[in-house]
Amino acid sequence: MMMTSSALLRSIGIAVLLGTAACVPTRNSLVTDVGCTSLTCYDANYTETAYRAVDYMLANARDPIIGDDAFDSTRPVICAVCVNLNDLHETSNFGRLMGQSLKTALHAHRVNKVIEVDMRQAYVPIIQGPNAGEFLLSRNILTLASQYNAGAALVSTYSVALNKVYVMAELINVDQNAVVAAHQFEVPIGPRTWALLENKELPPEASQILGYVRPKSNCAPCEKPWPFSAGY
Repeated sequence: MMMTSSALLRSIGIAVLLGTAACVPTRNSLVTDVGCTSLTCYDANYTETAYRAVDYMLANARDPIIGDDAFDSTRPVICAVCVNLNDLHETSNFGRLMGQSLKTALHAHRVNKVIEVDMRQAYVPIIQGPNAGEFLLSRNILTLASQYNAGAALVSTYSVALNKVYVMAELINVDQNAVVAAHQFEVPIGPRTWALLENKELPPEASQILGYVRPKSNCAPCEKPWPFSAGY
C-alpha cells in the first residue's frame, strides 16, 4: 500500500523531530564536590583570594558601550564592609577583614579611585528591597556616591555553611542600582577562619583550635573535635 505524498511528508517530519529530540542533551546544573564533606586544618590566603575575585570582576564587568547600567572605570568606587547574608545588620572579624581585602585588591588594580565607607555612615551597605530576594543599595551609600561622584559600589556578603564560608562580591552601578559584575567564592573553615568568625583574637583563645589534629583521610572522623562543631 503506497503512501500519499502528504502522508509521506508527515512521516518524514515526525522522524526528523524524533531524531532531533533524541540528540538534545539533558542539562543538570548540580555539580558535587569531590570527596566527603569534612573539616579541615588549612585556611585560605585571604589577600590572594580577594585579589583574584576583584581581578575576575573587573575583567568581566559590564562594558559602558552596552548601556548606562555599566561599570565606569573613570569614576570612584565606594567600598563597604562584608556583612552576614543571614543578618544584614551583622558582621564579624571575618567580614571586616574580607571587606578590607576586597578594597585593597581593588586599589591594587589601580583602575578606580577607592573610597571607604565610614562604619558610622553606612554600617550595612545593602538593604532588602520591596521584592523578596532583591537587594538595593542603602540611601546612605547613594548619598555618599553623589557626594564623591562615585559610579559604583563594591559590596559583599558571606554565608557560613558546615565547613565553608561562601562569599559573594558585587560591583553595583549606583546610578542604575544594577549589578555590573559579580563573583562568588568559597573559603574553607580552618582554624583561622573559625577564629575570625567567632571574633577570637588572643593566643590563649586559639590554643584549643590550633591543637586540632588533621584526619588521616578526608572521610575519616576528626581525631579531635572542632570547638565550633556544636555551634554550626
